[in-house]
Amino acid sequence: MASNGKIDLLKGFLKGRIRAFIKFLISNSSLARKIFIDKNYAASRSEYCYDVWMKYFKHWIKLKNNVPDVVVEIGSGNSLGVGLAALLSGSSKFYALEKTQFWNNSTNLRVFDELVELFKQRRVTKDYMEDGGEMNDKSMSFPDHILNKDHLDKCLSENRLIQIREELEHPNNLNNKFIRSIIPWNSADVIEDNTVDFIFSHTVLQHLDDLSDSYNTMSKWLKKGGCLSHTIDLRSLNRTKLWNGHWTLSKLEWKIVTGGVSLINREPLSTHLQLLEANGFEIKYQKSVLSDNTLSVEDLSDDYKHLDQRDLTTSGYYYFAEID
Repeated sequence: MASNGKIDLLKGFLKGRIRAFIKFLISNSSLARKIFIDKNYAASRSEYCYDVWMKYFKHWIKLKNNVPDVVVEIGSGNSLGVGLAALLSGSSKFYALEKTQFWNNSTNLRVFDELVELFKQRRVTKDYMEDGGEMNDKSMSFPDHILNKDHLDKCLSENRLIQIREELEHPNNLNNKFIRSIIPWNSADVIEDNTVDFIFSHTVLQHLDDLSDSYNTMSKWLKKGGCLSHTIDLRSLNRTKLWNGHWTLSKLEWKIVTGGVSLINREPLSTHLQLLEANGFEIKYQKSVLSDNTLSVEDLSDDYKHLDQRDLTTSGYYYFAEID
């Protein structure tokens, strides 16, 4: 390996160890979360949470023409805001699954109060592009045919808002009616099979260690006709100079460049498509983000020489799928 490559591996290793230490602090201290997590970060902003929910919701209502009753978000991030938007739309139960706690109660309460105002205003949203967060300039009108005045009056009734807000003070309470935050999420039995209408995530699936098990678990949680929707970032997360350079590294090199931290699973688009089909999902809508590729098969490590041109040029992917 050239000296420049060794330097890059060393830099990556040191960054990975620092990241692991910060993650440990964040997981165990609300003060650390206030220090290290920018309050302006996407999921800490109510407008972002509202727009992300509406992006998923607009595809849901094209198929179902109603509000999903039980929803699950995998990787809620800096707030429970996207799931709270689902509750304010009329969902009756929201499960938030995380490996690490990134949010503070104060952030959740602020975002919730701001979301209530956005729904009262029937705010028109802008769609988020499926590359992890950039705004598209295509506006979406408020879904009045589903979230009409009578429906929203019930969703935003004073008693309902008070109860949801009270549960936000203790979101991991097993007795909560509306909200269940489960940290860490590490087994399939945290949710009963065949009880969920809709599962979604925003740039999270690339971080899951066992995608095959995760897709199988999600298929079991969903009711017949339930839906799955995920935005996936397939890039190297700046661990390599090329966006798809992570597929050129061996397992040992990847372990070194990430500091031994489980950063991303490095699964390409084709893996997600295979797992969707294997678990009985039919894709109803999809959108790919394409990026230039300068790699050849010879550049890829042995574990990734099977990647095709679509894998090597797809840096982001969004889909909405329904289970048979």
